[in-house]
Amino acid sequence: MTANNEQYKSAKADLLRSPLPTPHWGPQSGSAFTIRAVTTIHATPDTVLDSLLDTDRYPAWNNFVPKVDLLNSSDGRLGPDVLFTEHVDMFGQGKPSGLVKMKLLMTTLNEKDEHNGVKSYEAVWLGKAYPAWALRSERVHAISSDSSGLTTYDVWETFSGPLALLVRLFVGKTLVKRFKQWNEELKAYTETHAHT
Repeated sequence: MTANNEQYKSAKADLLRSPLPTPHWGPQSGSAFTIRAVTTIHATPDTVLDSLLDTDRYPAWNNFVPKVDLLNSSDGRLGPDVLFTEHVDMFGQGKPSGLVKMKLLMTTLNEKDEHNGVKSYEAVWLGKAYPAWALRSERVHAISSDSSGLTTYDVWETFSGPLALLVRLFVGKTLVKRFKQWNEELKAYTETHAHT
């Protein structure tokens, strides 16, 4: 399927100075901020979710996080209560050089039945790389379908705590680029593999 509307060709990404609340930490203030990216994908929410949770496929599409180590998964996939390490390439080239390791915990995977029989999902990853008093981060992945059958993938990560200001100053603009890249690469991969 090809998009006939310009808005579906690329993801939109922003750094929001008014942070979005997250399920675990709720509303944040002070130096808190949110990185958010949204795109529309020509695939079902189930297909998008499957691509997100199957980290073995990340090297095929994800140049921002080309590798994930699952630390306690029994089936080799992300799911609630799975602790994992993202190998992050802040250059977005999917290369071993420049990788940063970030430890996260997938806290929840919520499923909702929509009125049209299509499911929507919310997956939440809680940052575990730093003590909560220094830096709190929480990433929310919202996957939903509209009446035309397109899936909206909306991901945001809210950072707060004393180190959030440094994150925003030193890598905020880069994170906006990488979140946009994540969405565009997930879109391209999922659309290519949705019907195979």
